[in-house]
Amino acid sequence: MPRKGENIHKRRDNRWEGRYINGYNAAGRAVYKSVYGKSYTEVKLKMKNHTETKNLSSVNISFSTWADEYLKSLESKLKIGTYKIYERYLRKYIKPFFGTITLRKMNREIIQSFVNSLSGLAPSTVKGIFTLLREILKKAIRDEYMPPIWLDIELPKVRRNEAGVFTRNEQKQIESVLNIERNPNEIGILICLYMGLRIGEVCGLKWDDIDFQSEYIHINRTAQRITVDGKSILTELPPKSETSRRKIPIPACLMEQLKTAWELRRSEYVLNTDLHMMDTRTFQYQYKKILERAGVRYANAHTMRHTFSVRALELGFDIKTLSEILGHSNAAVTLQIYAHSLDEHKKNSMAKFEKMV
Repeated sequence: MPRKGENIHKRRDNRWEGRYINGYNAAGRAVYKSVYGKSYTEVKLKMKNHTETKNLSSVNISFSTWADEYLKSLESKLKIGTYKIYERYLRKYIKPFFGTITLRKMNREIIQSFVNSLSGLAPSTVKGIFTLLREILKKAIRDEYMPPIWLDIELPKVRRNEAGVFTRNEQKQIESVLNIERNPNEIGILICLYMGLRIGEVCGLKWDDIDFQSEYIHINRTAQRITVDGKSILTELPPKSETSRRKIPIPACLMEQLKTAWELRRSEYVLNTDLHMMDTRTFQYQYKKILERAGVRYANAHTMRHTFSVRALELGFDIKTLSEILGHSNAAVTLQIYAHSLDEHKKNSMAKFEKMV
C-alpha cells in the first residue's frame, strides 16, 4: 500500500501512477513528471530507479559551488591561458555578485542585473564574462539542477575603434633609428612591421622557427604572463588558436636584417633578456624607447601589426591571403577590423577602370 508522501496512487483505469519532481520553473515552482505501472511495487521501483540515476534537482546547490566544479571540469580541456582568464572572471566578478544564491533561485532578472553591474568594463570583457556564466548555467539546466530559463540577456554593444596605424613617414622614422648590430633585439620591431606578428608571438619566437633556406617563419608558440598561486609568471603557450599556428613567407627586405641578428645570437630565442625569453612587458618598454628616439608619437605596440595590415592592403593583398598571414580565424574577422582601410583599397581598385575608358 502507498504511504503518505510517496505521491503514488491507483488510477481509475486500475494502473498505478507515481509523480516526482523533474525540475523547477522560472517562478521556482516544482515541475512534476509521472511514471506508470501495473502495480504499486512496479511504480515504486521505477521512481526509486529514477531518483538514483538522476541528479537530485531538489538539492539546494549554491551557484558558487556549482561554478567551481564546472570550471574544474574544464581544466584539462582548456589552454592554461584561457583557464586562468576564466578563473579570474569567476573569482573577481561572478562569484562575488551571486554569493550563496542557489541554482534553483536563478532567473533572468538576476542575471541581467549582474550584467548591468559590469557597466564600467569594456563591452568585450563583459561579453567574455557572460559567455562563461552562460555555459555554467546551461550545464546546470541540462543536469536539472535549476529551472530552464531563457538566457536572452542584453549585452552592451562592442564598438570597434578604428585600428591605429603609423604613417609611411612615421614608419621610416622608426626604422631609421634601429641598429640591429648594436642591439639584435631590435629585429623584433621589423618583424612586427613587415610580418604582422603579435607581441607574444615575436617574444616566443626561436631561431629554430626561422627557415632561412625556404625563407619562412613558423609560428609555434606565444609568450604570455599567467597567474599561478597568486604569482605572475612568464611562460610559453601554444598559439592563440589553430589558425594562429602558421608559417609566413619572409619578405626580401627583412632577410639581411634577420641574418645579421642570427650571426649575433646568444640564445635560442630571437628576442631575449639574459639569454631567456623576452617578457612582453620588456618588449613594450623597449618599443616605447624606440619611438622616443625616432620622435614618433606613442601608439601601443599592436599598432605595428595594424600598420603591416594596412600596408599590405595598400600593396594589393587579397583579404584571404592577409587573413592567413595574420592568423585570423577567418577572412570575415579581417574584413571587420580593416573595413575602413578597405574603403580606400576599393576606391583605388575601382579607379583602374579609368584605363578602359
